[in-house]
Amino acid sequence: MASKKILVVDDELESVKLVGLMLQRQGYEIAAAQTGAQALEKALSENPDLVILDIMMPDMDGYEVCRRLRASPDTADLPIIMFTAKTQVDEKVAGFQAGADDYLTKPIHPDELASHVEAVLLRSARRQTEEPPPVSARIFGFLGSKGGVGTTTLAVNTAVALAQGPAQGKKVLLAELRPGLATAAMQLGLRRHGALAHLLDQPVEQLDARTVEAQLDEHSSGVLVLSGQVEPPGVATLILPSHAETIVRHLGAMVDYVLLDLGVGLDESNRRVLLGCYQAVVPVEPQRVALALAQALLGELTGSLKLARHRVKAVLINKAPAATTFTKETVEGVLQHDLAGVITPAPDLAFQAAERGVPMVMVQPTSLVAQQFRTFAEYLVDA
Repeated sequence: MASKKILVVDDELESVKLVGLMLQRQGYEIAAAQTGAQALEKALSENPDLVILDIMMPDMDGYEVCRRLRASPDTADLPIIMFTAKTQVDEKVAGFQAGADDYLTKPIHPDELASHVEAVLLRSARRQTEEPPPVSARIFGFLGSKGGVGTTTLAVNTAVALAQGPAQGKKVLLAELRPGLATAAMQLGLRRHGALAHLLDQPVEQLDARTVEAQLDEHSSGVLVLSGQVEPPGVATLILPSHAETIVRHLGAMVDYVLLDLGVGLDESNRRVLLGCYQAVVPVEPQRVALALAQALLGELTGSLKLARHRVKAVLINKAPAATTFTKETVEGVLQHDLAGVITPAPDLAFQAAERGVPMVMVQPTSLVAQQFRTFAEYLVDA
């Protein structure tokens, strides 16, 4: 253990000294920082094996430090334990969403702190030495800029269109990695919901291919489904970045095409998953506010996440007829991004599909909207 170096970050000098002393007695080498900026600098210069990070700091809070460490290729895999006086559940959730591996609250017994440090270091060492399964699939991440734009409907119907069309004879899998309010299983008429929760409840090091595969259901179209949690965010089990990456890696080794319903937002889990996707798909609603949010999301994907523009596909979804409609060219002008597909309104068909638990492409396979889903599926295969 003497060779392991831990960076302790806290704006209170006494806390730095106390935590440092606890860990030095366990044989660890200690480096210290008292501001967020110092933490980012020393994470590079000191090359620590683990960071213990306070949240409340004057220049930059611990959440932002964590996000920046995760965003840098040099520190993306650095183990991080948040250690703070903040004890509320939403504060802990924010810590995990920022990318923390563990979250501890002050005060703490030295033995408990040491045991958590040892466990996080052990998990990190295992991840570095384990041979990851080879990912052979094309992975598509479907991400909405807000709720209600049709992200799940697009993912479900595209998956079925793929399985019955250009990917016929190959394995297509739809996984709901959204943090609650998952409806794909209901749209597909599947009896089991919430299979993802069984995977999230297990330690990430115990998630092997057999464990993940046991939670898959097969739809009559041939699409394999990992159903998400129907509970609202905050009640549903939190999706940690390490779990998301591991699950997607196993799924990608099992099939030819993986379609991920990622819900809404660019939390740390979605950021890491999207970096490994062949393409990101953003559904767009032809409405002023929705277009502004979609433009912002597209900018983040190609900006801070640095996805190449050709890897980010926008799809215009018209859910209901409107007196005033946006043309494809108008939408592309607002988004400053080309559209990869257009879905025209079919409210009656959408209602029938929802009530029957059957995707639109199967309720009326000869309809215009079904053909549009198939065209988009073919586009993904050929892109």
